[in-house]
Amino acid sequence: MGKPAARLGDMHVCPMVTGLVPHVGGPVAGPGVPTVLIGGMPAAVSGDMCVCTGPPDTIVLGSTGVFIGGKPAARMGDTCAHGGKIVVGLQTVLIGETYVGSGLAGAPPGALAVGLKNMAPEVANAVTQAVTMKKAADSGVPFCEKCNS
Repeated sequence: MGKPAARLGDMHVCPMVTGLVPHVGGPVAGPGVPTVLIGGMPAAVSGDMCVCTGPPDTIVLGSTGVFIGGKPAARMGDTCAHGGKIVVGLQTVLIGETYVGSGLAGAPPGALAVGLKNMAPEVANAVTQAVTMKKAADSGVPFCEKCNS
């Protein structure tokens, strides 16, 4: 299930304290992605600034599978640099994640082989290993041999 999309103006909370002054939090200030509107407001992304009582905060975590303007899309619940989270998002626009194997569920036979040819070798190796481990987990086969000591 996805999380509500964050936009400029949506609020975040901040648990940080400078001396005796709590930061409290404030709205996501941007710059955002002005060419992508969510509920009539620019989309917030990882790296956007957030207003805070102390120094400005920054969104540091976003979706691993949805990119807006080349950056991870920010969502309600995503983490900020001061340790807080975005606490408001548009409930009617849900942004999810990408998990290993999720993109090949409906792919035609041979799609993985074609995709692997276009990947960097280290990425292709990681994908191949992940697919193999997923197949082993689904079939109940052990991931490695049992060693006799």
